[in-house]
Amino acid sequence: MFKLGLILFWLLVTPLVLLLSGFLILQKNSITGKLNADASQIGIELNSQNHIDGQVLGTQIHDLRPYYVANFLKNTKLEPYAQLMVETSDKYGIDYRLIPAIAMRESGGGNAIKEVTHNAWGFENGRTVFDSWESAIETVAKTLKEKYIAKGLTTPEEIMPVYAPPQIENGGKWAQDINFLLLESSLPLLSEYLAKPVQLQLLVFLPLKLTRNWLKNSQNKFNQVP
Repeated sequence: MFKLGLILFWLLVTPLVLLLSGFLILQKNSITGKLNADASQIGIELNSQNHIDGQVLGTQIHDLRPYYVANFLKNTKLEPYAQLMVETSDKYGIDYRLIPAIAMRESGGGNAIKEVTHNAWGFENGRTVFDSWESAIETVAKTLKEKYIAKGLTTPEEIMPVYAPPQIENGGKWAQDINFLLLESSLPLLSEYLAKPVQLQLLVFLPLKLTRNWLKNSQNKFNQVP
């Protein structure tokens, strides 16, 4: 009798589970497409209600990427140049997070170098001296575009052998750090994106892998602290 009850229960529940699974898969596929949008597009795609406290004369800011970059570079020499980094990245069609991420990895956002060099990116092994931060940002962005991204080197792992060859010998820590910093700089943007009602569904589906990778990177980062 007990076995018969289990069989009946299975016959009743299984179709419902299959239908629910199919629905969830469709939802996940639909939402996955949304996350494939370029990060800059997500930053711009904010409704007119978005604003930042302290805005001048009530002017609304629709592209929050400079704000996110400034927050990422908080208390560094490069913080005042967040807007320029985003604009220059857009000019050359590169990920706006890459320039600040490399700067944080190489010099703590410029804090660990002599300001007279304006070389927060370890450019040419730190030998290059730029006339200004503006000149440095322009040169770094142009170089990343022409000598790396235009040649198909688009990920930290692909950029590292050319940009920081010695890092290959220590297990690719440079690329690991850049990936960690790219993710860290994206967290406010991701939070803004998930705040939209439809995107709240992502909390059930897609963040699982993202969160797992972030926790792994965070743990590695913590373990590497002397």
